[in-house]
Amino acid sequence: MWKYDGWDSAVKLGIVTPHADIGPEAEFQAMLSALPVTVHGARVDFSAMHPGGKIDEKIAVDPVLDFIRPEVIDRIVDSLSCSPLDAIGLAFTSSSFKIGAEQERELLQRLKAVSHGIRLETTGTAAVSAIRALDLKRIAVMAPSWFDAQLCQEGQAYFISQDVDVISTTASGPLGGPLRITAETTAEAVTRLVEDSGAEAVFIAGNGQRAIGAIDAIERSLGVTVLTANQVLLWSSLAGSDLCRQVSGYGRLFPEAGEG
Repeated sequence: MWKYDGWDSAVKLGIVTPHADIGPEAEFQAMLSALPVTVHGARVDFSAMHPGGKIDEKIAVDPVLDFIRPEVIDRIVDSLSCSPLDAIGLAFTSSSFKIGAEQERELLQRLKAVSHGIRLETTGTAAVSAIRALDLKRIAVMAPSWFDAQLCQEGQAYFISQDVDVISTTASGPLGGPLRITAETTAEAVTRLVEDSGAEAVFIAGNGQRAIGAIDAIERSLGVTVLTANQVLLWSSLAGSDLCRQVSGYGRLFPEAGEG
């Protein structure tokens, strides 16, 4: 008689995103559309984004670092984690790249003190865990067009410092900003990247880079494994839940890597 209303969902996930970025929540909800999981967002001011979801042609350093300053991210995590959540994901790839793996671990340790016992994950840590779970080699990272050369170099160093076999990190994603990207343009960009690099796997970085709708088609047509920022963050957030294997149609990560 009573309809499902979300209150008794099997898993409740928190997600922290830039204030004008709808991508992480949209992609989480799409991947979870058939499952009893709810997504609860919190937003952080990010000065590189503007009304209407627009983003600077290249994001500067200061907005990336501002996102994770204690007076900003600690307050947001403290507030969000007062909700009865199972995990919180930080949907912001560029901060992982910018500060590197060691400082990222320090960030998570700091946030643990204000997260009320709720498990935290960054997009970077989720990507590394997914790569290791699938034992991927010769990975090309397709960063969004709004990452500059320095941020791409820092992304390369982020993975290599953790013994991940990344052969290239380039801002080779589709042009035009988040709202201009489609599954088709994503697939075309990945195809060019694989042809140019000889990669056996691709990580599509940037939580604001539209990507999940192309995963299955790319894996079938090119025979490479595709990971994306929001896909790995969801997978990691569902760690320990049998619902993880029930996410269908978004790549080999969920059925093959299982519960994380």
